[in-house]
This record gives sequence, C-alpha cells and structure tokens, in this order.
Amino acid sequence: MRSIKTQRRNEKHPQSPSRMGAMVLIAAVAIVLLICLAVLSVDVSFMQLTRTELQVAADSAAKAGSEALLRTQDPVAAKQAAIDVAALNRVAGRPLVLTENDIQLGSSMQQLDGSWQFTADAQPYNAVRVDAFMSDTNDNGSIPFFMAGFLGQESFSPRKTATAANMQQDLYLVIDRSHSMCFDLSGVDWSYPNGTPMFPHPICFAPHPVHSRWGVLRKSLNDYLDIAQEASPKPQVGLITWGSEIGRNTAEFQLTGETSPAVVLDSLFTTNYGQIRSQINGRSLRVMLGGTHMSAGMDAAIVELQKGRPLSRKTMILMTDGQWNRGEDPVIPAQRAKDAGIIIHTVTFLPGADQTSMIEVAEITGGRHYHADNAAELQAAFQELARSLPVVLTD
Repeated sequence: MRSIKTQRRNEKHPQSPSRMGAMVLIAAVAIVLLICLAVLSVDVSFMQLTRTELQVAADSAAKAGSEALLRTQDPVAAKQAAIDVAALNRVAGRPLVLTENDIQLGSSMQQLDGSWQFTADAQPYNAVRVDAFMSDTNDNGSIPFFMAGFLGQESFSPRKTATAANMQQDLYLVIDRSHSMCFDLSGVDWSYPNGTPMFPHPICFAPHPVHSRWGVLRKSLNDYLDIAQEASPKPQVGLITWGSEIGRNTAEFQLTGETSPAVVLDSLFTTNYGQIRSQINGRSLRVMLGGTHMSAGMDAAIVELQKGRPLSRKTMILMTDGQWNRGEDPVIPAQRAKDAGIIIHTVTFLPGADQTSMIEVAEITGGRHYHADNAAELQAAFQELARSLPVVLTD
C-alpha cells in the first residue's frame, strides 16, 4: 500500500525537465556573480590601497621639496629633493618616479575662510606642488588588476596631487607705543590704572607694569614669542614701535624733559627672541609719549621687510589701541605694502580703536583683522597669530 501511495504522489507532482534546467541556470549565474563579487572586492581594495600609497608618496615628496626650498632658497634643489624622496616611497610595490615636469613651484596663500590657494609660478616661492600619476604615458606605468581582463579592464591609472607650503616668515611686530598705552583698560582716555603717580602729571611716568594697556600687551607679545619659539622653522622677527615725534617745543618735553621719535627700530630680524623680549620689557620702564602716527611705523616696517630673505613670506603684525591722528591714512601705506608683497595682520585693542581702518588695511594686503575688548582676547589674538606660522600641507 505505501509504495502505491508514493507512486501516486510522484505522478501528481512530477519533476519537470524545464524546472531542473532553470535551477541549474540560477546556480550557474549565482556562482558567476559570487566570483565577480570576489574579484571586484579584491581589486577595489587594491585600488584603494594603491591610491592611499600614492597620496602618501605625493605628500612626502611635496613636504621634502618645500623643506629644501626653505633651507636652500634654491628652486632646483627643491625639485630634486621632491624627486629623491618620491623614489623612496613604493606604490603598488614599485618606487614612485617623478620628473621636473611633475613638480611646480609657486605661492600658497591662506584665504579668509581658512582655505589655501596655490598660484603656480607666483613669486616669492613658498610652496611646492607634486602631481603623482601612475600611467602608461610615463615611467611609472599603470597599475594592473589582479584579475586583469576578467571584467573588461586590464589596469587603472591613479593620480594624486599634494601641495606643501613652507611658512618661512620674515616678520615685524609693529606696535603702538603712543601715550594712550599708559591708560587703563576701561577704554576711557586719560584714565590711568590705580598706582600710577599723579604728580606732577601721570604723563611723566612709565606705564603700569601690569594693569596698563602696555602691561597687558607686553604679556601678549611674550606669549606670542613663546609659541613662535617652538615653530619649525622659527620665523625671523623684528620689532618696531611707533608713536609720534615729540620735540623740545612740546608740552610733553616741558613736563618730562624728554624727546621721542615717531618710530624706533627696536630690533632687527632675529631668531634670538631674547633680544626682542628685552626691548619689549625695557619699554615698560620708560616714559611713553606722543600721538598715533601709524603710517610712519608701517612705512618703516615695509623698508625693513624688503631687506629680508628672498623667498620668505613677509608679514607685518600691526597693533594699536587708538585711531591714527598723525601722518597719512594707514590705508595708503597698506597699498604700498601690498605692492611689495607684504601681508599685514591688524590687531585693535579696546572699543576706542579704529577697527574700520584696520579691517581695510588687512583686507588690502590679504591679512586678517583681530579685535580684542579685554586682556584675554588680546592674548588669544596673538596666540592665534603665532600658531598660524608653521609649514603645512595645503592640499
């Protein structure tokens, strides 16, 4: 009986040849798809690894070229350094080959939004761009796939670029030392910190070492130099202080018995920041006289910056607590600075400072403007300026 029932079930649901053929076809397609996915997974992973190796090699070459440019001031040596370091990096198991045509020198400038713009062949050179290309059109050759031809493509040709900018800096601190720097932090003119002698007149005395505007600035400048000291490479820094000319026919001379030039070149370029600290700290022990002849300080800095290293990035940090009231509108020397390739970053301190003019000066030269309403903000502004100096990969 059992065998008869089984036979009847088989007769009711027979295995058709067409159904069996479809199952075989589906299995075959599935196997092919699995193989394709396996091949694709292997080659995609390999492509990603190769692109990463190529980017690392390009980055290394660009940084080596930038370092050599900074150290030697020689464009030929910079290109050779990039070529040599590229050859030490392996991409898909082979050394990366660069030629001089794969390397561009130019200028990288940081934009207001924090991005960098590279301009090929722009001088003074401060950046090296490397174009690394694995192709059959050059000595590197393209990269063959492991399953070459399986998916209809024999090889691929990855390409990566890298730009490194050396931030070699020739920099002048161009600092307001007019008499208002002896005032307190209230932002009110002729308001002095507690402890300032009043007789015969507060103008006769040096600024309060801590609570005057100069005392606060002195700390911020020393913080700036602390950070710059750790930069690689260290910037060459000079110091110019400015006020306005005080002669023997002035009320200030009658009170103090002292004259004062509009501009003092306190320190030439140096990487020995002890010299600059000494000048900054020494200023706090001396009478500060005069108004705000800002353009005189700017023009003096333009002259000194043009004496700097030929391939350096030339920068001026211009700080004031007031508004110009002597000489030219500072916008005029700002245009001269721009023509000389000098960037001016401006720092204004306390509400009475002329932010409008200082913003315009910075914008003309491609610099940034910082405003500080108190001691902490002034300190933060100089710290940020100091940290913007090192060499970086810009893309």
